[in-house]
Amino acid sequence: MHRNVAIELIESLGQEHLFGVVLAAERLRPEDLSRPPVAPEWLVNVVLRRGLSLMAAKLDVFAAVNAGAQGRYWEPSGWPAWGSVGMVLERCPHRWLELTQDAELGRVVQHMLMDCMETEKLTDEVLAACVPALVLPEWAELPMPGKSQRLRLRNIARRVAQHPRLQEMAADPLHETTARCVKEGSLLHARKLRNLRPHEAVSLAHDLALTSNDAKSLANVWDVVAQLPRPTAVERPSSYDEHGAPTPKRLLSDDNRVSALAALACNPHLDRRLVSDLLDHLHPAEVQWLRTYDDAVPAWLKEAAVQHKASPAQQQEVPRVLTDEELDSCEDPEAVMQSWLDAVKNHRGSFFDQVEYAVIRSRHRTEPLVRQVRAHIVLSYFEQPVAADALVRMCGDDPARWHAVAEALTSRSQSRFEETFGQFIDRMNAQPA
Repeated sequence: MHRNVAIELIESLGQEHLFGVVLAAERLRPEDLSRPPVAPEWLVNVVLRRGLSLMAAKLDVFAAVNAGAQGRYWEPSGWPAWGSVGMVLERCPHRWLELTQDAELGRVVQHMLMDCMETEKLTDEVLAACVPALVLPEWAELPMPGKSQRLRLRNIARRVAQHPRLQEMAADPLHETTARCVKEGSLLHARKLRNLRPHEAVSLAHDLALTSNDAKSLANVWDVVAQLPRPTAVERPSSYDEHGAPTPKRLLSDDNRVSALAALACNPHLDRRLVSDLLDHLHPAEVQWLRTYDDAVPAWLKEAAVQHKASPAQQQEVPRVLTDEELDSCEDPEAVMQSWLDAVKNHRGSFFDQVEYAVIRSRHRTEPLVRQVRAHIVLSYFEQPVAADALVRMCGDDPARWHAVAEALTSRSQSRFEETFGQFIDRMNAQPA
């Protein structure tokens, strides 16, 4: 009787409450602390079936929910969040294979196992049973293919990265669906490739590296990634550094470009000649990256990087940010610090900030060096009166000049993040007296 009442209650619950039922059943009981409590199997089965039914209903209407898509900011919505139901499914691994073949709930279980379970927990037989859901067939007819098929490809690639065995198990549907996503989404159209932001190009490269067998597609995205801005490299000592030479990841402003190229090189369908032709154009720290990280670089590419002879452009030394004590022994500290700024002059981001702060914190800083640092960095630096001294020299006791400076400091113009301190001072000096 009590079981029937519990089942009736569970079948009326929403997804957000289901896992709580299992947790309540697994709560420690004061009367029996000798063993961890386990929820009754019948209860877990009822909760799981209810959760899977709710997920299946969402899958069934997913395409319809997104049929009226419009607007540049649209993205597919209504895709089930497996989380809590996945935690219930995790409790019954002995039923996974059976559930993947269930006529009504099998597709939901396939999706859930790939998205929620660690690959070590899935046997080859269970993972093979999940292959029909790998390519997200529910996304095939979504509107705005330029966006929807790109997101579909991204999610497929994420699953392949999580379960590498799928590259062989599901080779045919994986390659066919990737080709369809590329074609229908015009993902490699020349105009679209030209307009890709660097992070979008890197993301697309990683996804195609895992999913595509088309040499032309791989070559196209290879060319785009190869033309991304060259990273900068500066050795920045840190209290977290281990003894020995700094790693390439510590030297580079970012390793997005070289990591994407290495990922593409792991795809056996990429023409290796593209790789050989590019080594001369990489930053020397990127070449070192290829020699260092075995888990991300195929053996043949690592060997090519090891054998590579640096071109004249690759023979410059990577500048090292020195402490004031080290600069004391330098013949020309200003020239050394200038080399830091030269190395990062075309870079933006936290990497650049670290170099700029190293300059203005140093007692060896000079006015020409400080003028090259971005104005908002100098003006917000409070540990030493770097900006204050310059402003006092410029404004003196002239209230009008101080008022002009105050107005400039409260400006919300985005250009203030690009203006150097020298440009800021010159602009203030040009104000009418």
